[in-house]
Amino acid sequence: MATTLWLAKLDDKGPWAAVALGLIVSIAFLLSRCALDGIFLATSGFPAGYEPLWQSSLWWPEIVNAVLVGYLPAALVIARQGIYRDFRSLSPWLPQNDAGAASMHAAATRPARLAGRIFKLCVLAGSIALVFIDPSLTLGTEPSLANPAFLWSLLRIPVFIWLVCTLAVADIIATQTYYRAGRNLIEVDLLDVHSLTSFARRGLRSSLIWVIFSIIFSLFWLGDDTAYGQNFSLLVIVLAMATTTFVIPMMGVRANILSVKRKELDRLREEIRGERAAVSKLQTNNAATSPRLANLIAYYQLIDRTQEWPIDAVNVLKFFLYLLIGLGSWLGGALVEVMLDRTLSG
Repeated sequence: MATTLWLAKLDDKGPWAAVALGLIVSIAFLLSRCALDGIFLATSGFPAGYEPLWQSSLWWPEIVNAVLVGYLPAALVIARQGIYRDFRSLSPWLPQNDAGAASMHAAATRPARLAGRIFKLCVLAGSIALVFIDPSLTLGTEPSLANPAFLWSLLRIPVFIWLVCTLAVADIIATQTYYRAGRNLIEVDLLDVHSLTSFARRGLRSSLIWVIFSIIFSLFWLGDDTAYGQNFSLLVIVLAMATTTFVIPMMGVRANILSVKRKELDRLREEIRGERAAVSKLQTNNAATSPRLANLIAYYQLIDRTQEWPIDAVNVLKFFLYLLIGLGSWLGGALVEVMLDRTLSG
């Protein structure tokens, strides 16, 4: 709850607030690593084979870790700012307008409830246990609190996992709110479906956040002995998350559009039948061509051609471009590592 209230203060501060937050967290991450090394240097000293950050040959993955840890809260702020803009633009089509938009914004940015909190705590506990179980996470170092390499992994990995889960849970909450708002609350105007493109923007923004996360994570490929085969499973999860959060916000409003469209077409069909019956009863040539019947048929055709998804071809193309960029960053990183391995081994 306290974290949510603190983040709420940045909702209307603009994109630079998120950038500043990310930089501060990244720098704090690196300073924490240096502080841990300094504590061991001043007390028990370093065990054999351990290198402090300022002398480490594995400085690159630590930089990537710092960028990731800084990116996650920054992405959370960017997502919240986008939600604020979306519901402000959707306020004319929501019940009670501005009050309804404020209510939806509060629902989309609310703290996790009991199930979400239990999920995050379970994942946090699992990540701590995994540090002790999986030696690949600590580069095979001795699982001892007297070992700075292990202690740093024990601190870094749970914090990183906690931030990832926080962003994922917040994204799921917002996605559910957009779905419910689009399906049940939005007043659809079939002649102005374009006004509902905020749902598409929300999906694109969310998918881009996860794609950028995958791109940053793919930078581990550029370091020595820091890329693992299981990283591809993370890529699959991230791309699945990007696809899900892109589609679901639009599914609710599409169902709403279809419902309104079906009712309007049924109404027009009945009016066309009634007008046709009235015309068929008249035998004069003047009455045989009814302007109202022609107008009803033209309007029926217009409504029938109304698009059912609040998105255009350009935004669909953007989405697939995001996915290709995310996938390409991983394939490119893997290719670079293979080429380096062959060059060095040759």
